[in-house]
Amino acid sequence: MRRAPFRLATLRARATAAFTAVTLVLSSVVAVAVWVAVSQFLLLQRERVTLVQTADNAAQVQRSLATEGLGVAQVLAQLPRETGSTSLLVDGGAWSTTSLLVGRDDLPEQLRELAVAGTPVRQRIELDGETVMAVAVPLAELGSAYIEVFPLGELDRTYRVLATVLAVSVLGSVPLALVVGWWVTGPALRPLDRISAAAAAVAAGALDTRIDPRGDPSLAPIAASFNQTAEALEQRVRSDARFAADVSHELRSPLTTMLGALDLVEATADSGDAEQAEALVLLRSEVERFERLVADLLEISRADAGSPDIALEPVQLSALVREVVGRHRLDGTTAALLTVHPDAAEVLVCVDKRRLERVLGNLMDNADKHAGGVTGITVTRVGDLAQVTVDDAGPGVAAADRDRIFDRFARGAGSLRTRTEGAGLGLALVSRHVRMMGGAVHVEDGPDGGARFVVALPVEAAP
Repeated sequence: MRRAPFRLATLRARATAAFTAVTLVLSSVVAVAVWVAVSQFLLLQRERVTLVQTADNAAQVQRSLATEGLGVAQVLAQLPRETGSTSLLVDGGAWSTTSLLVGRDDLPEQLRELAVAGTPVRQRIELDGETVMAVAVPLAELGSAYIEVFPLGELDRTYRVLATVLAVSVLGSVPLALVVGWWVTGPALRPLDRISAAAAAVAAGALDTRIDPRGDPSLAPIAASFNQTAEALEQRVRSDARFAADVSHELRSPLTTMLGALDLVEATADSGDAEQAEALVLLRSEVERFERLVADLLEISRADAGSPDIALEPVQLSALVREVVGRHRLDGTTAALLTVHPDAAEVLVCVDKRRLERVLGNLMDNADKHAGGVTGITVTRVGDLAQVTVDDAGPGVAAADRDRIFDRFARGAGSLRTRTEGAGLGLALVSRHVRMMGGAVHVEDGPDGGARFVVALPVEAAP
């Protein structure tokens, strides 16, 4: 079965898009949650480490200052510190630092005041475009405090890596969700494809189409309902077709009697009575028209009732067309009308000869009666299809009517077909016969402005 293209108008595409949207939302929520949890955890861990180290260093500074002979610079130099960290000491208003880049004025005023006043404090600040953590611990002496500044560059780099990984994960989930969603929804929606195919088959005339649920409990109720509907429709159509066939068959006997009586009246009529002759001509045309209508109805109703009277056999298309055209063209114009392309001269098609002859005859009769006559008949081959085209001299068929004229009792609007005799069954029979032989028929614009009817049949063999 041919795969449906990925269009948002299809149910499978919408299901895939919904699956992708849900995946994107869930992955985004998870990413945000992971970001918040991990970033807070890393920050708390970093603050805990800085607080412990600052408290230990402050205690060591307190002990070292009590030892005689050690200056402030020596005490700060002996402290264990991280790479890039800076120690500051304020003692009696005098500030000391271990870095030439970080001094008293680089710290926020509020932090300095709180530290000197004896309040422990920590604060993230910006120094030269980088984020650092400043931790202040008051010492025992009034107005003294130990302050240590820790770089947070490594933590920022960790944040950036985490953000990149999460962003890539969220964005990468979109194509992955599309692929997975498209793959997963295929088997899930396959029953709908079967239902759609069955409905299309019924619409095309295959009334015996049924759906097999194949053990799927979710499909069983739908399949049962569809099968019941299709069976009821088939019975109704078959019943109507049998009724039409019976009526048409019963009408043949009276018609035969009428034609026999008409022949007798014509044989005994006064040849000098012009009015009587005109009436007889009119009566014969109407009776013959009625006979054709009954014959067409009988043939269509038999096909609707499921009559399997089709005999397919390989036939040389060009020879059959030449024979049919020759029988219908008794005025010697066959050679001028018929054109057989060299690549189609020996093409074989598997058809029912009687039905194909009826198709070609109906198309030529249709052109003669309704469209000013046949202007050309061509036999060609296009790929694996053999085509027979019949051109007429009429005004053509409007684009809006090109499908409708193949319906029963339909006539083209605004053309000669609306002003001439005919019940509108000829083209319906043409379409039905061609479909039964596995082909197709359509109408398009002819090269001379008229209509061109194209009958396409699959090629059986080509020597």
